[in-house]
Amino acid sequence: MEEECMVDESGVKEMVPTPEKAAGDFSIVKRSKAWYMVALMSLCYGIGELSHFLVGTTSRAMSQDLEYGDQSCLRNSSIPEQLGGENTTCSDYLEQETCDNVLTNLTNGSSFCQWDYNGMGIEYQILAGPSFILAFSIGGLLIGALADRYNRVVILATSTIVFSACTVVMGTAQEVWQLIFLRFGVAFGESACQPVSASLVMSLFPQSLHGAALGLVNWGIYFGYGLSYVVGNYIPPLDILGQGWRWAYYLSGIPGFLFAALLLLTTSDPRSLAASKKDDALPLEAEQSSKKDTEIESKSICNTAWINLSYFLHPFVILLCLGACFRHTAGFSWAYNSQLYFDYYYPGTDVGIWLFSVSIVGGSSGILIGGAVSDRIVKRTGLHARAWVLAASQTIASPFAAGVLLLPPPYCFASLLIAYLFAEMWFGVLFAILIELVPASACSFVIAVFFFVMNNVGGNVPVIITPISKTMGYRETLLLFYPGFFLISAALFGIMGIALRKSNIGRKNSQSVVQKCES
Repeated sequence: MEEECMVDESGVKEMVPTPEKAAGDFSIVKRSKAWYMVALMSLCYGIGELSHFLVGTTSRAMSQDLEYGDQSCLRNSSIPEQLGGENTTCSDYLEQETCDNVLTNLTNGSSFCQWDYNGMGIEYQILAGPSFILAFSIGGLLIGALADRYNRVVILATSTIVFSACTVVMGTAQEVWQLIFLRFGVAFGESACQPVSASLVMSLFPQSLHGAALGLVNWGIYFGYGLSYVVGNYIPPLDILGQGWRWAYYLSGIPGFLFAALLLLTTSDPRSLAASKKDDALPLEAEQSSKKDTEIESKSICNTAWINLSYFLHPFVILLCLGACFRHTAGFSWAYNSQLYFDYYYPGTDVGIWLFSVSIVGGSSGILIGGAVSDRIVKRTGLHARAWVLAASQTIASPFAAGVLLLPPPYCFASLLIAYLFAEMWFGVLFAILIELVPASACSFVIAVFFFVMNNVGGNVPVIITPISKTMGYRETLLLFYPGFFLISAALFGIMGIALRKSNIGRKNSQSVVQKCES
């Protein structure tokens, strides 16, 4: 995309990408090629999210092998479940001595229950949340800044190779600290997916298609998240080559290398194509003049990190980020604890296919519908309509999210499907709002800062679920953090919609939020 910081005759630089420029960029890359790039970005994101959430679905197997985390009374997997009877629940036994003597007479001297590592505890919470978020946040800032200046396709492909390699190597870990260290690499690599993809979408598509294109990119989130339940539940029991859970990581990392190769070999950064066409059209004198203008422009305060950061500090962006923090905390609270929740309250339930299907159908449908609906509404009523879509979707999702925790299987999965269908409308719509509030020249950087704040809150707050659950109960704590935070985020998004409607942005378009800056 051409530089958005344009100089007019009065010497004023306008930091706003116009619809004509967006449409012009769209013509640089053919429509079919643009959607192909979006599909590849979605697949890369999906493999990254598979690696991200795989620790939650393999936590129990890893903790029992590497011996870390909390211990509790679990069902002995070597004893047929029917021998225990319908009323035997191992989690009811809170002491090791009583746990190891449950129905020993009925199982030839072996206890129906056993005291073992359950996959929970502070070590797991650190592995799942803070260790990932720390590197993810730092990587997002660095890569977001680089993506505004360098080839975005190369950056995304390289980052995909990084998190894929770290995922494969996680399968060789012998200590929990090695898992944490390698998870840093997974997080750092995956941190490129959202800012780089959003920036590329802005270059590839006109404003009217931002929501739909971002929805397809973010479909990878639900594909990877859902796939983590299949891989985590069904690959370790196969015990391939006697390595149990380790093959889940080997198989999860390999596809990323293929997708990275396809990115490098079959796609190009549209910004580079635009610059190349512009350079080819310039005579020597004009080219030299253009280079001088570029040097002057690069020194301009409009391109400094401070100016880019100022766009993040706009009240509308801050309010949007606050709502996103609560919504992200709710999502992570369930994502990091869903497998453990069913293992604890409904042991023996085959949740792999259920959670995979619900995540793919509900999550991906929700995000695609959210993007398409908001694109249509925004044409008629303005940008504030996207914020109202966010508020309405989270409000409707909240009671169904509560049903997930209050209903037994399989009814809880039906409730989860409906909750996902509405709750997951948020992600593509959220970033469609964000990229319309900031100029394209600062897009990747602002998204990276936005992600830094959102993920540090959303990814780290769920750590307190463990200590709180010991006071008020595991299910009760999840009710507070999952459907409860949906409602809080809905209220904040609603306020955002009202504020946008009362402003020029709500009545016109996102360009009015960006002020002109003196050269």
